[in-house]
Amino acid sequence: MPSRSQFPISAVILMGAGSLVLLVIVAASIWLSINTSHLAEEVLQSRRARIAASETLETLLDAETSQRGYLLTASPRYLGPYEAARTRLARNLSDLTALEKNNPAIQQVLPQLAGAARAKMNELAETIALEQAGHHEQAIAIVRTNRGINLMDDARGVFQQVIRVAEATVSADMAQLNANARLLEYVTAGGGIMVVIFGIIAMGLVFRAVRTAVAARREVEGFNVTLEDRVLQRTAALTRANEEIQRFAYIVSHDLRAPLVNIMGFTSELEVGTKSLKEYFGQEKEEARSAAREAALGGIPEAVTFIRSSTGKMDRLINAILKLSREGRRELAAEKVDLRRVFEVIIASLKHQIDDTATTVILPENLPQLVNDRLALEQVFSNLLDNALKYLQPGRPGRIEIGVENAPHAVVIAVQDNGRGIAENDLERVFELFRRAGRQDRPGEGIGLAHVRALVRRLGGDITVVSKLGEGSTFRVLLPRILPQDSGNKAS
Repeated sequence: MPSRSQFPISAVILMGAGSLVLLVIVAASIWLSINTSHLAEEVLQSRRARIAASETLETLLDAETSQRGYLLTASPRYLGPYEAARTRLARNLSDLTALEKNNPAIQQVLPQLAGAARAKMNELAETIALEQAGHHEQAIAIVRTNRGINLMDDARGVFQQVIRVAEATVSADMAQLNANARLLEYVTAGGGIMVVIFGIIAMGLVFRAVRTAVAARREVEGFNVTLEDRVLQRTAALTRANEEIQRFAYIVSHDLRAPLVNIMGFTSELEVGTKSLKEYFGQEKEEARSAAREAALGGIPEAVTFIRSSTGKMDRLINAILKLSREGRRELAAEKVDLRRVFEVIIASLKHQIDDTATTVILPENLPQLVNDRLALEQVFSNLLDNALKYLQPGRPGRIEIGVENAPHAVVIAVQDNGRGIAENDLERVFELFRRAGRQDRPGEGIGLAHVRALVRRLGGDITVVSKLGEGSTFRVLLPRILPQDSGNKAS
């Protein structure tokens, strides 16, 4: 059975999906409406172009008829239709020019019709002018050249081309309009069905969530009667357990160190005795004591060396455990801490190492201020910077860059270096106590990063690392902007 919190979230997701579908339907409707309006305008323009072309051809026919009547009779009253045709033609050509600008489909056709019309009117004007000047035979001669009929044929051909283009445009636009209408039907029907389905499922989930919430509330009301007492009891038990663990670590470390001191003392006595044996056997010549001489001069000193090396390592480990125990018992003190100032102090303390390794340390200006434990923060970032300097890649100039990322109620501080890097299978091991990764050519006991993680978690945060062998590592420290109230307890 899904958890209680999944039902409301699922219902919200479904409602959001339904809203998205509605938005798609609205957007599709708007787009189709705009597209339909554009197509309708194209259809209207195509029909206007056809009408304007028809009127132009009709005007030319009227003007030609008027010309013929005037040439045959020489009566000025036949020129009335010609003069009217000239006025109408100017208006028709103006309309054609406007349609040419608004309808790209006939831009290549209408200019030809306008040119043919003007050429025909020029021919008519020339013959009428000759007749008016008394040159009747010259006017008739022009008519007999068939220039006029050829011009009229050109006008009729262009007109037919305009008709074809206009009809083709109208047919294509009407087909697109029908396709848009079908698409709108499909989008609306499909979207409506999806919205209904989403709504039904969401309502079912909401009702189920309400029933679950009512049952859970009744259960919580039953638990609330004894909840506070049980929380106090468990908190006290956890506190006692934490204190016992810390006391155990401290006592074990202290008790282990007592016999270690004795071992180290007896080792010193062995060294003194060995020195005396060396002086004694160095003067003897008998073969019977050769084995003793060999032991005194070889075996015992070697054993003493191993004993001293092992006891020294044990001493360092126990000191590390004592340090961790003391840090775990230290009370955290929240105060306003300027992280930039913290890094400046750390960098100043590591200046000698930075200069010796020719390392560049990049510190941003926008490091935030936190309300946290200053000493713990200094220990965390000092350890990270020290490790970065300790494990630089030989032969490559060192580079350490401090970065900052904002998170809700927290901040992430990244310490990035271009050093040796860490193998993928060692990324988690480096945080374990007394565990080290890579070449062991640097001094250390493997407690630094374990100590860092313990401190960061005490501060209410966490630390992670990403790395690539041979390229470098990036440690990301997540810290709360304000130290949690329960972090000041002795629990680590």
